[in-house]
Amino acid sequence: MAMSRGAIHLDFRLIDGKPAFCLPQSDDNGDDPVPLGRFGVSRATGVASPDVTYWEAVVPASAPPAYLKRGECLVYGQTVAGALVETPAKPLDVNKFYSAAIIPARETGRVYSAGFCVLREANGAIRIAQSTKEHNPCGSLGY
Repeated sequence: MAMSRGAIHLDFRLIDGKPAFCLPQSDDNGDDPVPLGRFGVSRATGVASPDVTYWEAVVPASAPPAYLKRGECLVYGQTVAGALVETPAKPLDVNKFYSAAIIPARETGRVYSAGFCVLREANGAIRIAQSTKEHNPCGSLGY
């Protein structure tokens, strides 16, 4: 019986005040650049509600391939050559839980994904906190 493997976790950074999700240097897909197929950010709005897409783009099979090198990041709302924006980037709310994902093109490997939260510090600065199975930085489910 074949076993399903979960997603490979992305890392998060804040680049020019925007969330950025980054590929690990090496993983189960290897250490070569990852061909981009579909990527974006969504948020669950409730247990029985559909996810809301906050930003999504796709690189069509007919377009020249677009790659993300190991350790490189996609910045929220970034334009990628050859990609079609299906949902332009919407403003992200503070203290809400979001999911980011990168789906490699042409089924070339496992999906990359992770959850994050946009938090505001006491001094008004914004920071990105990554969610793990053991820790949700938003406290509650962040709907």
